[in-house]
Amino acid sequence: MGFSPKKLLNYIIGIAILSGIARVLLDYVPRLLNFSPILYYLTFLIAFILEITIIIYVIKKYKKTKGSLTIIDALKAGVIIMGIIGLFYCSMAYIYDVYIDPDFQTNMTLRFTEQFSPDQLEQVQQNINNQDTSKSYIGVIMYTIWFVFLGAAISLIAGSIFKTKEEIK
Repeated sequence: MGFSPKKLLNYIIGIAILSGIARVLLDYVPRLLNFSPILYYLTFLIAFILEITIIIYVIKKYKKTKGSLTIIDALKAGVIIMGIIGLFYCSMAYIYDVYIDPDFQTNMTLRFTEQFSPDQLEQVQQNINNQDTSKSYIGVIMYTIWFVFLGAAISLIAGSIFKTKEEIK
């Protein structure tokens, strides 16, 4: 397969969309099945490891296809991937937390506290009662930006490792 920037971009976007769908499922299924707090929060670590793996895989594929790799190429790939994953995940979490089960986060926090720090349960309950419970779509934007930042950091590191070394003339 020869180098074609458009094909490569379509490939990256396709991988990102599939990864976004997988990230949504990885979060949504434990919510529906009412996993224990530790198993639910463990899905965040699993997702992060998978996201790192996907970014590294795509960067290596980019280098192999193009024949060279710059830090900018790596950053483009990582930012696109994590931007799309973040948008998918944050949108799903917002819809779920606002329209499907508005008490999910509160209940998960209380279950986690009850399981690991029962003596703090009353204080946590009081903190929850005192906090602002309004939810805004601005959170979707802010957390998506956080995903983009993580993608940039991961791809910067991977790009530094896999970048093509310039020949000294």
